[in-house]
Amino acid sequence: MNTIPVRVEETSTSGPYEEVLGPSTAIGIRHIDVDKLRDSFSKLSEQISEVLRDIKKVGDFRLKEVEVQVEVSSEGGVNLVGTLKAGIRGAITLTFAEPSQS
Repeated sequence: MNTIPVRVEETSTSGPYEEVLGPSTAIGIRHIDVDKLRDSFSKLSEQISEVLRDIKKVGDFRLKEVEVQVEVSSEGGVNLVGTLKAGIRGAITLTFAEPSQS
């Protein structure tokens, strides 16, 4: 099995000082199966393509570029970064350009 190292944060709520200090976060490395990660990226790409299918033009401007922020889970899943987690913000950037003159 071919793997790739991914930095992950794991939160523990069972420490001896949890009541006083709250949950603790440990940063570590997990080895994620490359095939699983490839499948996750492929599925996300297809879903983003479906969502953006009709956003090709705005007025006289055409869509030039789409930028999305994703996170990789410790299980090899890929998710768009949103605002559900405290301190993490994500965005989708759509860049439009004037049509080229030929």
